[in-house]
Amino acid sequence: MTTEAGFVARRRREALGGFAHMIDIRTGASRSESTQATWSAHDFAAFSALLTATYLVYYIGWTDEWLGRLVIISVAAFAGHVGAVVLALRGRQLASALLAVSTSTVQIITAVQMLGWESGVHLYLISGGVLVFLIFTERQAPWRWFFIAVAAVTFIVCQTMLSPGPERPVPVESLTIMFSINAVLTALLVFALSGMSYQRTNRAKAEAARSAATAEYLANTDALTGLSNRRPVIEALEVHSREGGYVVAVADLDHFKVLNDTFGHQCGDRVLAAVAGGFRGRLRSTDAVGRWGGEEFIIVLPGTSIDQGVDLMEQLRLGVELAEIECAGHTHRVTISIGVSNGTSDGEPHHVVKRADDALYDAKTAGRNAVRQRSHDELASVARDQENSRVAPIRGPGSSVGA
Repeated sequence: MTTEAGFVARRRREALGGFAHMIDIRTGASRSESTQATWSAHDFAAFSALLTATYLVYYIGWTDEWLGRLVIISVAAFAGHVGAVVLALRGRQLASALLAVSTSTVQIITAVQMLGWESGVHLYLISGGVLVFLIFTERQAPWRWFFIAVAAVTFIVCQTMLSPGPERPVPVESLTIMFSINAVLTALLVFALSGMSYQRTNRAKAEAARSAATAEYLANTDALTGLSNRRPVIEALEVHSREGGYVVAVADLDHFKVLNDTFGHQCGDRVLAAVAGGFRGRLRSTDAVGRWGGEEFIIVLPGTSIDQGVDLMEQLRLGVELAEIECAGHTHRVTISIGVSNGTSDGEPHHVVKRADDALYDAKTAGRNAVRQRSHDELASVARDQENSRVAPIRGPGSSVGA
């Protein structure tokens, strides 16, 4: 590809990218309040410009000199609305909103003064109660209430005080038609603005729900491995400790500090992520696995006996031992030691975790790359034997049971 052709292609991609970005913003892909207010001001100004241009054509057909001033004012209002559209396209949200609303207010007062309230032009002020909540942001709340008050006062003045007098040059029939058209358009405008407000509210709720879900996921998930952190695992333990019949395993990578010191933390992180991925691939959907801290993992197996738990942990240990993990041109093979213990419905999951941790110590002292268990039943039996040995009578030589 020539340099010129490459330049043209690059500019075309940039143009398409910019157009796609504008489409995303316009359709709600970018949902910041300021962006929504900007586009609401843009739409309102565009609607007002179109409506003003339509009435301008209608006014031009009137030859009365007195109404010629209405044509001039309409031209100025059209220019103001177009200016508001341009400001919105440039991202000047507040300036666009202020210009659009101010222009409309002055335009309405002038039209009613020349045509009378019978024209119904002031009916558009009714939509101001919804409009200001769309084109101004929460930080601009004072402007909302200011223009609501302006709209209310202007409506009252137009309805009760403004009248062109008996020399009005517009036929009553024309005013009746104008009133009907303005009433219908006002109703449609209110419905449209209400729909936009409802849609924005739902969008804000959905965005808040997504943000809450994301925050909860980040709070409960280890960023490196993608596994759960301590809190979700502890919650799972609390649930299963009330149901009984579960197994807890604590696993720890062997000689992980040596790997980190030799190849760096980047490779150490790569190994941790690979081991965590192997866990997820071999465990059941009902099992819970999390990063317990450092290179240590915890696994909760509900509805599992101690023998089943040991067998499953042997599969995990073997999978880690056989895995080849690539990092920075090196192939790493690691091993893991695992301690296993079972729990009952005694509501004391921390005792189970402690036994599993003690079993992990047994696996480490046995030479690592091993699975060891400390069963609740075995420990209970040992405790009973120790208790019996403490309470049994000491017999002397020649003594009998009955002595």
